[in-house]
Amino acid sequence: MKINIYIATQTEHDFPQDKNYIPLIVGKPDYKLDGSMNDSTGNNISGKNPFYCELTGQYWIWKNDHTSDVVGLCHYRRFLWINDIKRRLCRKNFNALNDTVNHHLDTSSLESLLNEYDVVLPRPYIFSKDNIKSQFITYHGQKNYDLMTNSVKKLYPEYMNDLEQTFSRRYEYFANLIIAKKKLFDDYSEWLFTILNNVENQIDLNDKNNARLLGYMGERLLNVYVVHNHLNIKEVPQIFISSQNDDEDLYIDFRYIKRRYFAGILDIEERIRNKLKS
Repeated sequence: MKINIYIATQTEHDFPQDKNYIPLIVGKPDYKLDGSMNDSTGNNISGKNPFYCELTGQYWIWKNDHTSDVVGLCHYRRFLWINDIKRRLCRKNFNALNDTVNHHLDTSSLESLLNEYDVVLPRPYIFSKDNIKSQFITYHGQKNYDLMTNSVKKLYPEYMNDLEQTFSRRYEYFANLIIAKKKLFDDYSEWLFTILNNVENQIDLNDKNNARLLGYMGERLLNVYVVHNHLNIKEVPQIFISSQNDDEDLYIDFRYIKRRYFAGILDIEERIRNKLKS
């Protein structure tokens, strides 16, 4: 089984040692790194990176990787802890990804993992007050929310019931991090970029207020896709690496260990309150 996990990046960094991790330069056509690919080659939308963010990398994988059995997208600072074990939240300083971290990014377990699960995603973020819909509207506006949902309604009306239900949840998979078999990855990408292209045709790409907008929409729409298609999800912690003055602050994100059942309780309580009000 051929596995390629692409690391969306615009800079040189300390990447995992596993040979199956490949740096993918996004949005910088003239930039090169040893052993890297560039999303400006082949069939691409690299020039739209300011609006699609790391999704120009996802588009490139979809259109140009024709040999992998399993593909994934992560970021130069965000990785999925594939070999998940229960540990307390840990914070350590690293000048580079050390052997312990690399061990838990090792891809050798992915074949058996994806025989059991459809997709590997980061453990979801839990909102303290908002749900997916209200949080998006707060940060990106009602008009953009309507553009996104109306595009789904126009192109994939069979998704609308699941969209409404999903967007009422108080947790979401975010950051466009995903690992899946290539066929599923391609099916999801075709669905996603059909919707985003429809939105793109209705917004002004010269308007700085629309920067990153399509990338933010992609984060939310992933949640709709996995719900509608009844995907069996393997949730794993996220490893986040932040850089400042050449010092690496690395932590394993276990903050959402109460994720689904805690958010579910909040949802139930909210529905009961709304029912009592009505």
